[in-house]
Amino acid sequence: MSILSLRGLRKNFGATEIIRGVDLGIETGEKHAIIGPNGAGKSTLFHLISGKYAPSAGAIEFKGKSLANLPPHHINRLGIARSFQVTNIFPRLSVFENIRCALLWPSGYHYSFWRLLDREAGLNRETEQVLEKIGLAGRAKIPAGEIAYSEQRALELGMAIAGGAELILLDEPVAGMSHSEADHAVDLIRRVTEGKTLIMVEHDMNIVFELADRISVLVYGEVIASGAPAEIRANTQVQEAYLGEALSDA
Repeated sequence: MSILSLRGLRKNFGATEIIRGVDLGIETGEKHAIIGPNGAGKSTLFHLISGKYAPSAGAIEFKGKSLANLPPHHINRLGIARSFQVTNIFPRLSVFENIRCALLWPSGYHYSFWRLLDREAGLNRETEQVLEKIGLAGRAKIPAGEIAYSEQRALELGMAIAGGAELILLDEPVAGMSHSEADHAVDLIRRVTEGKTLIMVEHDMNIVFELADRISVLVYGEVIASGAPAEIRANTQVQEAYLGEALSDA
């Protein structure tokens, strides 16, 4: 069953068409990678799903519910979380406070101005559990802007799962990392997204083939192929349009 359905999706900026009729279904629980050359429209597609941009045409449905005209925070509360190419955290708050902020709405705190959060034992215990899961328990008191880049990416992932998201969008999750950092990030992503649906944009084909159950190839705003990693690796159209022989050697 598709948790996310894109039908006839288009996005224009003036006369320039970036997304050109994308039809794609993402199955519940699958790990789906979207690959393609720079300028193919991958980040724009994420912006459309997460509500930053409104489609010019077509439909986006999450668990059968239309996301048309919903603002990003409403889409997030329905169960979709995303990361960005540039890390999106609260740099002056501690690592602990970043995770706790992500837990507030799903924990039922909403717009409450008179509660002292340090006294909320259950909330703070849940925050500690998320920090343990992402390997940052020892960094809890440090301002988020002062931890290493790879740790900031882990923190951002922790904020996504803390909010209770069923569908997680990761935009180049290992970009800028060393090989060892990337290996650790892949292990973390696999572990914390278990049982959830994952869509990722990634240029590192080794990471894509290691994580993805299914891959879609986006070229000039159109999906030219979608299938299991072995199918995509062997697809001559994909090799010609995207990475050439480098894809078959990845």
